[in-house]
Amino acid sequence: MTKNGSLFHFLGTADELNSHLGLVKAMLMNENSWQVSWGASCHFLEKIQKNLMKVMSHAADMQNSKFFFTDNDVAALEKEIEKIKKNIPAITGFTIPGKNIIEAQIQIARTVARRAERYFTALGETLTPKHHADSASQAQLCPKACVYLNRLSDYLFYLSQQESLINVNFINQVAGV
Repeated sequence: MTKNGSLFHFLGTADELNSHLGLVKAMLMNENSWQVSWGASCHFLEKIQKNLMKVMSHAADMQNSKFFFTDNDVAALEKEIEKIKKNIPAITGFTIPGKNIIEAQIQIARTVARRAERYFTALGETLTPKHHADSASQAQLCPKACVYLNRLSDYLFYLSQQESLINVNFINQVAGV
């Protein structure tokens, strides 16, 4: 195992993502900010951070079933995505990040989540059983963890759009528009 291997790339990227999510959470919880009402999103982001630690633990110890992901883990993300999607207008074109600082930071976290998913997939490809008699005993990555990472980037995209919409609406209210 080298520091340039798939496992280290995934673990480093997941750790980076966890830090970006921590920054988003801190920005949303800033008591000097009008976004104080984002408590539910901050609580959910913390659950995501714990799940990232779970997927990192899984990647490091693939045979430990306490680190496996379930349909419920993925369903929780799906539920949050649907909750956000119904409150924002349909997206019909490309989205350019940078409408405000928090939206841009969420978009950065989204791109890091995509990279983590790619590294997780690459890690899985390095574990493909070679045609050996003992290949059945070889460790495998939990497929639901990969689905979770995929849906996580979608969740972050919609969260960024929600943040952008809330920010614009707030500014319009303050400006009397």
